[in-house]
Amino acid sequence: MSSTSDSNGSDERDTGDDGSARLDGGTQAGGGGLANLTDQQKKIIAVALVIHVIVATFTLRDLRRRPAAAVRGPKRLWRTWATLNTTGSVAYWLFGRRRPPGALISPSAS
Repeated sequence: MSSTSDSNGSDERDTGDDGSARLDGGTQAGGGGLANLTDQQKKIIAVALVIHVIVATFTLRDLRRRPAAAVRGPKRLWRTWATLNTTGSVAYWLFGRRRPPGALISPSAS
């Protein structure tokens, strides 16, 4: 292991053989990826990924079928946002779709 500390020894970081930064205790700082996760954490990530893919698929399908006049804002923005994270899809379903004028039923209509 080669030390990257300055001459007075104030820096506590070392670099490992592979060049990754190691803290003083020998643990890697920010490395490891999925290998360091527990089985429960891996399952949670897998479920979140499946939910994201399903919601994004419905969102992209709706955007493809819906005319631009029925969408608040540019469709390209909604497609990008929905693809990047689940919050974008939820925001589209709540705020991005324009309701047809007769979609809301007023209480006096009956």
